Amino acid sequence: MDLPSAPLYFPENPIPDSAGRRRFRALARSAPWLSTSLNLEIQVPSVFDRQPLNENETVKVKIRQREAIVVHNSVGETIFQKETFSLPRSREYLASKNTTWQLSSQLSTPVFTEDQLVLRRPKISGYGELLPLDYWQGVLDPVEIAGEEPASLDLAFDHPTYIHELAELTHHGRRALAAVLSPGHTYKPAVAGYPLVPAGSRTLVVLDQSTGICLLRKVLQSDNPSDPAPDLIAHVIAQDEYYINSQFQSVHWLDQPVIHP
Repeated sequence: MDLPSAPLYFPENPIPDSAGRRRFRALARSAPWLSTSLNLEIQVPSVFDRQPLNENETVKVKIRQREAIVVHNSVGETIFQKETFSLPRSREYLASKNTTWQLSSQLSTPVFTEDQLVLRRPKISGYGELLPLDYWQGVLDPVEIAGEEPASLDLAFDHPTYIHELAELTHHGRRALAAVLSPGHTYKPAVAGYPLVPAGSRTLVVLDQSTGICLLRKVLQSDNPSDPAPDLIAHVIAQDEYYINSQFQSVHWLDQPVIHP
């Protein structure tokens, strides 16, 4: 979709060139390989189903890889906790679903660009049922706006999103890349019903350059203004911190029952 009459969000910036577009899309693919853990603050929009958090406020989130998460409210109380590293790995577990056969990002190697962003990424295991809110999938790994690999040169407009504008900026003290996007014909959200770039919209997406996550999603223009998509806001507090297992477990591992084969 292209709306040439729409006002520019970054009027001082030149029209995006191919190098800038490739860099933005590579950053959008890179989040799983840019950090081993994240310490975040995420604002929870009231229009979303907030269960099981039941919080219409900013929450603090710690995530280790795609295997553990803990969420605290504004007063420091634990409101959500989940991990998968202590799950039994029996034959029944491995046969239960095909996602159990997909490798995690730390066990797979993508094709990197010269500046160590991801040009082409393999199929990796997702967050599955780890996250308390479905829309966090797109925020934490915004690959949906870029696709797992560059579009074929033989196909016109085959990228998932069209990049109207690009800007390199500082967002709340973090170096970021921002783009004004609209969805293409091949765009498919990571979670159905929660697209980062809604249909018929021009949307501002700001990506953190250090972690690759989405710091801000703001719909600038929409074909459906009567049903506006909420702003999605996240702040990075720290990355690559060391978190022990007990931070993500409500029951200490020494107190868990022993399973005999």
